[in-house]
Amino acid sequence: MSLLFKNCTIIDGSGTPPFTGDIAVTGDRITQVGENIPSPRDVETIDCRGLTVTPGFIDCHSHNDWFALSEEHPRYFDPFLLQGITTFVAGNCGYSVVGYREGSPYQHQIGSLFERDPASSRLSRFAPWFEAVDRHCPVNIACLAGHGTARIGVNGDKNTPLSAERKAAMLEDLEQALVEGAGGISLGLMYEPGLYAPFDELLDVARLCARYDRILTVHPRAESNISMSYSSFTQSHLLLALAELDRLVRETGVRFQHSHLIFAGRKTWKVEKKAVAVLEKLKTDGFDVAFDMYPLDYGVSIITVVLPDWYQAMTKEARRRPLTHLRLAVMVDLTTRLLGFGFPDITIAYGGDSQREVIGKSVTEIARERSISPLNAYLDICEKSEFKATVLMGAYQNDEIIRDLMSNDMSMFMTDAWVHRHGKQNGGIYGALPRFIELGAQMGQPVELTIAKMTGRSADRFKLQNRGFIREGYFADLNIIDLCTLKTRIKEELPPTGIRYTYVNGNLVTRDGMRVKSNQVTGRAIRVH
Repeated sequence: MSLLFKNCTIIDGSGTPPFTGDIAVTGDRITQVGENIPSPRDVETIDCRGLTVTPGFIDCHSHNDWFALSEEHPRYFDPFLLQGITTFVAGNCGYSVVGYREGSPYQHQIGSLFERDPASSRLSRFAPWFEAVDRHCPVNIACLAGHGTARIGVNGDKNTPLSAERKAAMLEDLEQALVEGAGGISLGLMYEPGLYAPFDELLDVARLCARYDRILTVHPRAESNISMSYSSFTQSHLLLALAELDRLVRETGVRFQHSHLIFAGRKTWKVEKKAVAVLEKLKTDGFDVAFDMYPLDYGVSIITVVLPDWYQAMTKEARRRPLTHLRLAVMVDLTTRLLGFGFPDITIAYGGDSQREVIGKSVTEIARERSISPLNAYLDICEKSEFKATVLMGAYQNDEIIRDLMSNDMSMFMTDAWVHRHGKQNGGIYGALPRFIELGAQMGQPVELTIAKMTGRSADRFKLQNRGFIREGYFADLNIIDLCTLKTRIKEELPPTGIRYTYVNGNLVTRDGMRVKSNQVTGRAIRVH
């Protein structure tokens, strides 16, 4: 079908000021951008007078590769389409749904964070997965190769060093993923098995990534002043984790993306300026560096994220020894005091089918109900969920930090959200990217700069060819927005108002907060080469 959008205020994704014009679309491509484009009879004309047309939003930090082949795709993707997201960069934090060797005896350990769809579980490599996703998903998806996924494929998630042979096999699997179109490699250094990876292994992974000129995204070992990843309390753990990444970038020259730059715990907020200074120094020294962020003061994680790796590596029997419990209790008490973050800030999103009563409650509330200590309540939920419960972690940042990061030229915008089958959802699924537009307006930031960070700049950074801009020859991923009525409704768990239409590859997919056809699967797999 041919489309003609007339009388548009166009924000083209480049960061340049808006301009007035028309946009012609044929099939899945933009064929003309200009003034007074004639309207033939066989073209559907949409009058956009008073409306702003932007590229479709790109969520540059996503985990929705895990649901790309789900038969229930409306459940997992509608909330994102309704906030104007047309493209995901998935496979973050060390976990990708594919990218491990076929027939691995450890494949059942892959995806402990997510509910893996059955269709994806039959695939292990990127090439067949991309083929399966193309035109069978509602949104466009690019995907990173997860280091954790590849490592589990050759060694499981256990805390043992990789032999030379197994490391070579892991690197071979990661390289094959890059050859087949993965957009880069992601590290998850706070999760198993990434937290067990020594620095020399990280160097090998980064060098591989640099050789292919792909992005390396990193969930660091610590995102707070005090964490369970380091035993010393003399220096900010967040800054220690950044120092490791600074060294990694300087020794390899890899293109580096710091995943979700946050400052968990109220006493961590004071190191924000120092942390940003580390990244700015890298950029000043000529390295390709950026960070992504979300606009909320909380995020979703697995319940084990606050447990020390030595505790997670223990057997069940060893964890139940009184001395082990005492050691953990002392460390947790000291950590929460130094961090300004504790069990009242941890809300259970989902604790498993046997613990539905804990959903939406803080660990402190649950402890009070059970007349036990918060630590014991927390460990009980861990054990009963087999350490797979999901949580909402509060006090990640405050409004001042969000605005400060937003105004930094290195920042990029994302949701880091996915729809859980059960339990309390991450509010980011309902409007994280439009929320940046609201905040930008409050800050006096030109709307075209806000839009660029979640369209053109994201496309350029992750090498998403012919996406992210309103230009001739580019794919017709478009949002038609009434900026005067744009309003997020995250607390109400409703989609934003003001997004009039969203198109994916030239196909109308949403109109005024509703999906047009729930069974539409017009998204494309985006291979990066």
